[in-house]
Amino acid sequence: MWGLRILIPLLGAGALQVSQDPGEARVTAGDGVALGCRVLMAEPWDVLRLEWVKDAGHGVLCAARLCPTALALPVPCTPRLHLAWHPPRATLSLRQAQEDDAGRYFCRVTLEIPRHDTATGNGTLLSVSTAVDGGHQAGLVWGLVGALGGTALLMGLALLGHRRWRRNSDTGIYLNVLPPSAQAPKKLPQPPTVMENSTYQGGLQRLLGPPTPPQP
Repeated sequence: MWGLRILIPLLGAGALQVSQDPGEARVTAGDGVALGCRVLMAEPWDVLRLEWVKDAGHGVLCAARLCPTALALPVPCTPRLHLAWHPPRATLSLRQAQEDDAGRYFCRVTLEIPRHDTATGNGTLLSVSTAVDGGHQAGLVWGLVGALGGTALLMGLALLGHRRWRRNSDTGIYLNVLPPSAQAPKKLPQPPTVMENSTYQGGLQRLLGPPTPPQP
């Protein structure tokens, strides 16, 4: 009889396993994060108790009794901690993370029916960065973007000014340089002088001969 009592737990050893993923999570203070664990059973079960604990000596953060097929809606353990069960996965949601929330979180499962068994996950290390660091990084990014935008604006203004200067210079040259036909005014023919008129009349008379006297 005593040998049978010892053999039964040995046969059931390793039937309950708990794995956690990811092994490490990062969050900025004020944001939310979800930690998950997967419950693996090698035999049918009826009721188990799932608990989330933090580090050592912090006690149980959140706990719930679960069934294998029934889904458990997010159970509010605290105003910032909620537990959800979607077989075979359990999720602990942390809202508005704070710096003191950093640490290693463990998922611990205790099988109550049909027999007693306990398993604990490998843990998830949560790191919480301050909002100041995130704001500083965002400020650096925006500063770099602003510097690049300012440089591009200055280059654009310089290029626009250079184009306008070239256009004004070309227009000045075209206005100051006149075509050859417009540079020197055309000379009008001078009216004939008196001497030129006398010479013309004398030559005409020699061609025509002396004037014929009038007939009586």
